[in-house]
Amino acid sequence: MKLTYSQGRSNKIHISTDGEYRLTVDADFWFSLGVYNNSEISEEEFSELEEKITVRRAYNKGIDLLSRRAHAKKELIDKISKTYEKKYVIIAVNALEEKGYVNDEDFAEQYYSYLKERKHFGKKRISLELAKKGIDKGIIATLCEADCSSPSEEIEELLSSKFQTNLADEKGRKRAFNALVRMGYNYGDIRSAMQNYEFYED
Repeated sequence: MKLTYSQGRSNKIHISTDGEYRLTVDADFWFSLGVYNNSEISEEEFSELEEKITVRRAYNKGIDLLSRRAHAKKELIDKISKTYEKKYVIIAVNALEEKGYVNDEDFAEQYYSYLKERKHFGKKRISLELAKKGIDKGIIATLCEADCSSPSEEIEELLSSKFQTNLADEKGRKRAFNALVRMGYNYGDIRSAMQNYEFYED
């Protein structure tokens, strides 16, 4: 069959075989493949070409997502796999990782700080959120061990700010207690902090 291509918008190349449109790829990558216009190509050769192009498109999708914010490797694979076949996505994301665009350790460190400083989550909730992103248990454990902050002090600070209006009655205190549990603090630390807070308030 005869392969032809034409220039599209925004540096895109449209590829056809025997006059039927098949797919689109960015021009720089296409010309790097060394395929000539009006060349004869077998279905098997086209399939191999299509696989390379799919990997490239998955790679570009990854670049686009990473330009918006950092992603963990598994998170990136899961997102791109909604559009492209996973086996090609894995190849593309591995290439991004080799170039340093994807780094789970760096991502985990940044995300840990964000969840702690902006969301005020405790270690348990942070560990859960990192695991959801596909971060390795060893990386999570290392970050938790390096965190020397006091959960009791963090809870007391939240009680005096975020939950201060909830502490006027028993119903409000229960809501605050349950919210702190969901934020990843353990029962003992919460009880202790609430008792200390009430003592100092009195």
